[in-house]
Amino acid sequence: MKRHHWFILPLVFVLIFQLPVPLLGADMGTPQTGSAETKISLEQALQIVKQNFEISKELIEFTSSFSNYQSRQVWSLDWNTSGSSGGNFSAQVDAVSGEILSIYSWQSVQGNQAYTLPRITPEQARQVAETTVQKLTGPKYAKLKFLENKAIVPINLYGETVYSYNWQRFENGIPFQGNLVSVQVSASSGKVTAYNIIWNDLKIPEVNNIINAGRATEYFNTTKLLELQYFLAPAYKPLITAQNSEKVQLVYTLKNGGTIDAFTGKPLVLNSGQWLFTNDRALGGLSSAESAAKSILLTPQEQKEIAENAKLLTREKAIEAVKQWVEIPSNVTLKSINLYQDYSLRGGKVWSFEWGTPSGPRAQTINARVNAASGELISFSVYSSSANADGSLNAITSEQAQTIAQDFIRKIQPTKSQQVKLNADNTADSVKSAELTSITFNYERIVNGILFPSNNISITVDLQTKKITSYYLNWWNLDFPQLSEAMSPAKVREILFQARPMQLTYVLLYDQGEAKEVRLIYQPSSESSQTSDLMDARTGSFLDFQGNSLKDQPQAHIFTDIAGNTAEKEITVLGMAGLFGEYGSQFRPTENITASAFLRALYTIKNGSENNLSDTDVMKKAKEEGWIQDNLASSQIVTKELCSQIIVRFLGLEKIAALNPLFQTSFDDVPFEECGYASLATGLGILKADNSKFYPLQPMTRADTAYALIRAFETGFKS
Repeated sequence: MKRHHWFILPLVFVLIFQLPVPLLGADMGTPQTGSAETKISLEQALQIVKQNFEISKELIEFTSSFSNYQSRQVWSLDWNTSGSSGGNFSAQVDAVSGEILSIYSWQSVQGNQAYTLPRITPEQARQVAETTVQKLTGPKYAKLKFLENKAIVPINLYGETVYSYNWQRFENGIPFQGNLVSVQVSASSGKVTAYNIIWNDLKIPEVNNIINAGRATEYFNTTKLLELQYFLAPAYKPLITAQNSEKVQLVYTLKNGGTIDAFTGKPLVLNSGQWLFTNDRALGGLSSAESAAKSILLTPQEQKEIAENAKLLTREKAIEAVKQWVEIPSNVTLKSINLYQDYSLRGGKVWSFEWGTPSGPRAQTINARVNAASGELISFSVYSSSANADGSLNAITSEQAQTIAQDFIRKIQPTKSQQVKLNADNTADSVKSAELTSITFNYERIVNGILFPSNNISITVDLQTKKITSYYLNWWNLDFPQLSEAMSPAKVREILFQARPMQLTYVLLYDQGEAKEVRLIYQPSSESSQTSDLMDARTGSFLDFQGNSLKDQPQAHIFTDIAGNTAEKEITVLGMAGLFGEYGSQFRPTENITASAFLRALYTIKNGSENNLSDTDVMKKAKEEGWIQDNLASSQIVTKELCSQIIVRFLGLEKIAALNPLFQTSFDDVPFEECGYASLATGLGILKADNSKFYPLQPMTRADTAYALIRAFETGFKS
């Protein structure tokens, strides 16, 4: 699944700072690595970093480490504060070239941090980032191209706002996927808080004797890289979601990213352990106690649970279901028994068992799970430390192992075995390993003749003992849309190539976790943040990993009608956060704000964006949050009085506002019972007043609302 460019930087730093780095001490010079290539000493690495970045004087503790990983020698430098106050500056320097590979800094904030309006604009921050990239990359800068995107800059009520920028490497005028420079700039200080460069010094294929984009498109069409499948989005709260309606979607998905070898025109085939790194992917008679318990009143929900449990298999029956298919030796002991709701049954209950022997040279463990309602064996795994420990047994072939797997599936699941297809990609290349002792076969579910990869039967066969060591059934009872609802492949390809024409690009081929080779391929362009490898088969819309349309994803808005407005800065920040975009590039500052527009902004800032929320949904959620108490119409114009009430509740100050006798107000147009809201809103600088007049019924304009929202965030109060 495609990911947008603004996710690149956090992912990069997680990868960089989790590399294995053996600590050698802070007083070392040039490490004795046995390689003459190490040219940069610790002192030189320190000087390089401090010449380019300012290290806060508060960061008085310093440590260093050195690593030689995947043919790259790197100094890692860390400055930290002492005591309880937090702060850090980390840097990595290439020990051969002296190039700064990455930096990352953060400073903790004492007490309750309030939101601060950015002091620099995105344009100013980009200039800072550009200057930094140009200085640190040197000659490489000429091969970099800035990546434009409309990523939102969320309003962060709990930390610092940062702007993120990315530059793509180009070779021979062709983008080099996976090689890029990423920078983050603080919106308050204007300083670079993070920098990272990924640049692989590998041989670049020459652009000779390659097919053109037209031919690549033809090959794409004939090799059926666009596949019709059923798709079920991963549930955020699976047990809750399972009890509600789940919607299976009919989608078209790109196989292997739709990659075509630029020289042969054939789909790019990867062996086991190989993967491509691009910008977007990395693809119980009653006892006395019981009698007393009967006098306790049970709720309807508790009574329902008891009734449902009474319908379930006893644990003895469940164990019999296990023993029908799994040999339980007499020397193992039943160690644990559990009955619980299980996601694999979409909220249904399972019996879970574990048998085992004491640890030692002949230790054995058996785990099994059984559907508590039907008695169906869901999974089992068998581990024995003595299984062919001396290697005396002759290994069977992968074909023989596959026969064993298929025979078992036909016996245990005679009906389902006719509704699956072996995913050969998972096994075809792995069987080539001489050290392989077992093979796992993954059979994916077929519904109406097409794949539903979310459901499968997985089975592992030991190549020496010829026994099945694990079995897993993942199968749900769902409603599937009819294939007649799907667009034709030709129509979907037309939509795909209109948005994502075939693009010639370099990609990194990783083998066993290390970058080994640069390949020249064609693949559908991934420049737009509103495209992905997943398309709705009925509408042709590009979908995110949750199955939501990407065209509904929030984007930064640049408004063209706010220049000179007194709330221009506030409106700009809200637009960059993807808010108030209902009129496109027009903000309409003098227009009165509706309840739904106001509350949608508040809800999004607190909870993040939720796709396709209707105005009715927004009003319902606002009421659930406690921001409104009456049934307001979504189109109702927000007055100053209503605005003060909503914002005070949003800030968690309603109990204080209710203490009306504590407030001495000069407003003669505010009822006594409402003076707490008006006094708090004006006293905190959120709303403006005119001496003795609050004007409670005065409509709030959209510009007034933008100003009030930012002032409210700056108070630091949070509900």
